[in-house]
Amino acid sequence: MSVFIGYPSFMAYQMMKGKKGNNDGFPSIPGMIARYSALGLTNEQMAANPVWVDKTGNGHDLQMKNFAWKEGSGISDIYSGFILGDGVDNFAVTEKELNFEDTYTVYTAFIPFDHLDRFDVLCGKNSSKDFYVNYFNDIKFYTAGGFGTLPLRVNQFTVLLCKRNGTTGIIKNLTTGESLQFNIKQLIDNPGLYYLWRSTTIFNYARAAIAGQAICNGYFSTDEDDEKVLNYYKQEYPWLFPDQAWTVTGKTNEDEDRATIANITGNGNNLVLSNFGFAEGSGYNEQGEYAGYLVTDGVDDKVQSSSFTMNEDWTIVGDWELLSNVQINCGIVKAQNVYLYSTAKGLLISINSPRSLQSFGTKSLHAICSDGRLYDRNWVEYKYTADQNFSIVKSSLNIGFNLNNYTQMAFKNLGIYNNQSLSKDDCIKAYNYLQTLKAK
Repeated sequence: MSVFIGYPSFMAYQMMKGKKGNNDGFPSIPGMIARYSALGLTNEQMAANPVWVDKTGNGHDLQMKNFAWKEGSGISDIYSGFILGDGVDNFAVTEKELNFEDTYTVYTAFIPFDHLDRFDVLCGKNSSKDFYVNYFNDIKFYTAGGFGTLPLRVNQFTVLLCKRNGTTGIIKNLTTGESLQFNIKQLIDNPGLYYLWRSTTIFNYARAAIAGQAICNGYFSTDEDDEKVLNYYKQEYPWLFPDQAWTVTGKTNEDEDRATIANITGNGNNLVLSNFGFAEGSGYNEQGEYAGYLVTDGVDDKVQSSSFTMNEDWTIVGDWELLSNVQINCGIVKAQNVYLYSTAKGLLISINSPRSLQSFGTKSLHAICSDGRLYDRNWVEYKYTADQNFSIVKSSLNIGFNLNNYTQMAFKNLGIYNNQSLSKDDCIKAYNYLQTLKAK
């Protein structure tokens, strides 16, 4: 089949194929013949009628098989707006044939999880004929015998783009920007049912949480289309899109890259460790109350990022605790946005104004919002009431030190959401999401 994307008559035909309505704000992409969204679904609802409805109205509804419809196999209380397959026998299959043309675009929003020592099938039909995605050490997109791969971001939210035309296949992680283009063969006609969490022929069930998928037949998406889809997910799932994020989970003092904490967004702004002894109390703790944390010694240990800019509205979410019992003018500092200092019984903090420090009787904050809302380990809300005097400054993030001041603290993870003042509920979701992530 030849496809001439430039002809208006073709475009009009493709627009008719994807019926309008019931799209819940999802962008209108030409040729959209099926779309699934987990937003608003409940376990009670799905247990009563285990059908994932095709929102385009084209009737490609998915029959949900073997789900328990509880945490771990169904709608997640921790990954809200997702359906989680258990990796054992959970899958979904269409009621009728869903056949791919030799040009198509598929968007899949999902979180892959660790699962044994084998590849897991995320979705598709036949790996050698039309459309198929699996993952193990990487993500593979197969189409008619050709394939492309991307790095696997375990536990990390991914908006995956897979598309092809007559000669070219593209796989892209819209969340990180990683992409690969490859040559493909002529599509082999492959009528039949379509699957999620497994395929037609391979019964390796994926342990993955899927937020949604959109299938566009006969259309090779534009960069503008892809940006609209990414922005849709940013709007619906803001807690999954930190601009900067780091975690030490999985790091050890024996790692070759122990002095670097990679930025999990893939932007390259890593945290660099200086002067650490890489032992208990000055490195990655393996025992005691702070096992799994990076602990600074308060003598000369430094954790620092490269310079970056935060605007007037932002949210910082993370898991850390000040350990020093004396007042020291350091802790977490990102000039001009936040100055957080250790005190004998709590902390001092300044938001968007370095001269207006306010005291709080807590040694840890799970979330700091630029509008003055602060949340402690129990999600009790405090309010920073000092006047703010904001100015944009490009500066590094300093953890455990500031200038020549050093303090003891335990650090596990941190996410920075620029231009977003997240609600309390979204802060909790962001915090829970960070706890699932692992260092690269």
